[in-house]
Amino acid sequence: MMKVLLLFVFLILMINFNLIIVFYVSLCLIISLVCIVTYIFNSNNYVGLSVYFGGDKYSIFMILLSIWILGLMYLSLVDEQGFLGVKMFMFNLILLILILFFSSLNFMLMYFFFEISLIPTFFIVLFWGNNMERLEAGFYLMMYMMFISFPLLVYIMKMYKVNMTLDMSIFVLDINILSKISGAWDFMIIFSAFFIKLPIYLFHMWLPKAHVEAPVYGSMLLAAILLKLGGYGLLRLIVMFVSSCVKYSNLIVSLSIVGALYVSLLSLVQVDMKSLVAYSSVVHMNFMLASMFSLLKLGFVGSFILMISHGLCSSGLFFMVTLFYKRSFSRLIVFNKGYINILPSLMIWWFLLCSANFSFPFSLNFLSEILVIMVVLSWSFVGMILCVGMLSFFSGAYSLYLFSIIMHGDNFKGQVSEGPLVSDILNSILHFYPLLLLLLSLHIFV
Repeated sequence: MMKVLLLFVFLILMINFNLIIVFYVSLCLIISLVCIVTYIFNSNNYVGLSVYFGGDKYSIFMILLSIWILGLMYLSLVDEQGFLGVKMFMFNLILLILILFFSSLNFMLMYFFFEISLIPTFFIVLFWGNNMERLEAGFYLMMYMMFISFPLLVYIMKMYKVNMTLDMSIFVLDINILSKISGAWDFMIIFSAFFIKLPIYLFHMWLPKAHVEAPVYGSMLLAAILLKLGGYGLLRLIVMFVSSCVKYSNLIVSLSIVGALYVSLLSLVQVDMKSLVAYSSVVHMNFMLASMFSLLKLGFVGSFILMISHGLCSSGLFFMVTLFYKRSFSRLIVFNKGYINILPSLMIWWFLLCSANFSFPFSLNFLSEILVIMVVLSWSFVGMILCVGMLSFFSGAYSLYLFSIIMHGDNFKGQVSEGPLVSDILNSILHFYPLLLLLLSLHIFV
């Protein structure tokens, strides 16, 4: 592995662009390697930093994913001209917020960093978005997040007044403290903020709008990391509020599976490349939510692996969709055809990422979906076998449709016949490479 990472660093140094970007990308790769080695050789699954900050395997892997994706976001700035320093400052700020969020042991700190992560994302969409609708998309993002999560802040204050502590480790060790919180309103107030960030079906409309209007690094950030804030928050909350989750798990699992099936049908009729990839993210996140609310250990492991694999796969898809957009100046599928003639060197990576999107064998996505399907079928075999079968079929259908329609067919006359940069190929490789590498080290997820 060390040889491969050093090879990637060498390839980065061969690219003729800003040395600051070279430094940041190389630094992210080295930090990722250090995190992996530290976790593998650490006998304990928990790392304590202070009273308010610490980490277990979930925290370490999410921080590792954040650092890796931020490195690829730096790499996507190769052909960017204006406001390079401001963008890199935003990336560093986002990375700091994410690390603090994933390592928070205090409920209030976790909520604070959860909400403040919206501010740099909002500015990225608003100032560097592609179209005039970016203002609407930015306010959609803020309205969905801020207004629905505000009741959670009031509830956290109430919890502190009753228990005189917000330490999540105490809540996990002494479940009786929170055993009375099992009402419908309690459940909605506590979990709604994380459901919408995921997003759950019926509250997902902000995601396609934000993805369509965001720049390439904004889409990579949203798909790979910010959606996972909701999933990570749910992993923490389910352990603390077990009684509420048992009471409403049937409702959440049913809504998630039916919603994922409906959104997969919507994906088949999309005419916008970014919208199709965004809706596929909603499908995967709802599938993951169903596994998580099965309340089984295998469901937790499967949903967490799905979060990691989806973060890498969807970020790579958004990056490559932007490469097509730069050559056709349109996101419409009808204007993006025949790229096997223009970008033959990227065809294999586009195929592998599209295949990973519907969980082809020998990828991390395949293992995660197998675990999730096993958990969902164990929850209700008769009721779910038809839904899960149709969901898997439609996921494969829109992923293969996306690959074939983009690569084959006649070229649009307005397309620019420009080959990919070395950084574009490297970015695609670094998105897919961990999906294979982590499949060989599955013991670190258990």
